[in-house]
Amino acid sequence: MDEAREIRSLGDGRYTFWIGRGRYTLSTKIDSARFIRIVEDAGALVEAFPQNLGQDERLVLALLALENRVEELNDKIEALTEKFGAGGDGR
Repeated sequence: MDEAREIRSLGDGRYTFWIGRGRYTLSTKIDSARFIRIVEDAGALVEAFPQNLGQDERLVLALLALENRVEELNDKIEALTEKFGAGGDGR
């Protein structure tokens, strides 16, 4: 990633970063290393969509792709829970 596109910490949990064609600055309580991984993953998703789509369209598609991953993981967790009998009693 070139310097202009790096994820920069502004201190106190504030970051500035690029995703697709947009530059964003926000504050978060997420651990720095995790936040950087999240931004990099989201950026890779956005970049994978056609360049002729607008920034908002690409962001929505990335959001939907991420939610699909969450749903798939949830399904796997539920299947494992059923398989190993981890009930509500915490055992």
